[in-house]
Amino acid sequence: MRGIVKFYSLVKGAGVIVADDHKEYPFKMADIVGVGLRRLSENQAVEFTPKDFKATQIVAPGENA
Repeated sequence: MRGIVKFYSLVKGAGVIVADDHKEYPFKMADIVGVGLRRLSENQAVEFTPKDFKATQIVAPGENA
């Protein structure tokens, strides 16, 4: 599923994605695919897997995992 990062706090390690279906999916830093410090920016396009009303396996297209 695709969406846009609505909010992400590196300090809290959590954020919210608004999907193309206009639903909001919360996520935690551990849900971002990658190694080391994982960052996302507000309004950044992402792809993710919705699971239990949360976003998992979040990937920013074009970025290396």
